[in-house]
Amino acid sequence: MKRKIVIIVIIAVVALLVFAGVRQVIKSRAELAQSITQIHSEMGVPVEVTQVKIADFALSHSYLGTVEGVLQNSVSASIVEEIVDIPVEVGDRVKKGDVVCRLDAKASRAQYQQLKLAYEDAKLDAERMERLYEAGAISKQNMEKAQLNRDVMKENLETSSQTVALTAPFDGIVTDVLFRPGETTEMGKPVVKIADLNRVKIKFTVNYDDWKQINKATPVYLQINGNGDGEILAEISDIAISADTKSRLFNVWVEAKNESGIFQPGLLVDARVVVALKPDAVIIPRDAHITRDEVNGVFVVGDDKRVVFTAFNSGRSNSEVIEVIDGLTPGQTIVTYGHNNLEDGKLVKIIDSKTSTGN
Repeated sequence: MKRKIVIIVIIAVVALLVFAGVRQVIKSRAELAQSITQIHSEMGVPVEVTQVKIADFALSHSYLGTVEGVLQNSVSASIVEEIVDIPVEVGDRVKKGDVVCRLDAKASRAQYQQLKLAYEDAKLDAERMERLYEAGAISKQNMEKAQLNRDVMKENLETSSQTVALTAPFDGIVTDVLFRPGETTEMGKPVVKIADLNRVKIKFTVNYDDWKQINKATPVYLQINGNGDGEILAEISDIAISADTKSRLFNVWVEAKNESGIFQPGLLVDARVVVALKPDAVIIPRDAHITRDEVNGVFVVGDDKRVVFTAFNSGRSNSEVIEVIDGLTPGQTIVTYGHNNLEDGKLVKIIDSKTSTGN
């Protein structure tokens, strides 16, 4: 019996202690809340502010495109033959006429020798006809016929030599090698791809609404996808006049200088197209915008450091700023952080002031 009484007493004491602790916590929180409220009342609610600005307003849309060389070509074989050597690798710089692939010449050697003999005969015949023409023994037409035959034989010989030694058509960089020595070529199928990357082009697609707003003078800024480097200005070179029958989108091509070599074929690029640009617009940062009872507005800070909710009519907006049609005046100080603790007439304490807003 005594044991039960002791247990009951212990439980009662513990309960009293818990109750006292909870009461003290509640009291402390209430005192803390009163303390914060009192501090805000006396010193002001901490806020970050900026000013309503006049600046150029840019409405941009971003698209993904793939890098290509403005001048690019594939070196292909005109015969089916075994590859004996590819003296280039991806990334190598080549000059026009450099050999990029050699084929087995055994099967083509006989044909080449025949064409070489035919060219030498045509060359000698043309020289003989030129001497006879100078002597007045033949007409000019006969001489020109012999010269034409010589030129045709020369072109045939050069073409034949190129079938076993594939060469670069222009100065550039090897962007792809699709065959390896020992493999057999296929007629018309690319063996090596070459591009001049001093200037690149990017193709992307836009919807009908954006297509209506762009032209060749529309600014476009390029940035490698996922790269934090700065943007590079590009120029629109072509705009499709009809939509793709499947996607219903319009192709757009832009070109940009690539002297640094930052853009490489196949890379994904962000193309930011400025579809609308309004100079001298009144703008505010998105962080300043709040809604009260479905009304757009901001908290304007007065000279007495007290705020007033001020409604405004908005125009267009982008990811950073909102265009103001009316309701706000350039130079007004507005709150960008700390709205949750504000109401009309509240005193504020400015802890950070941004002197500008971005586009």
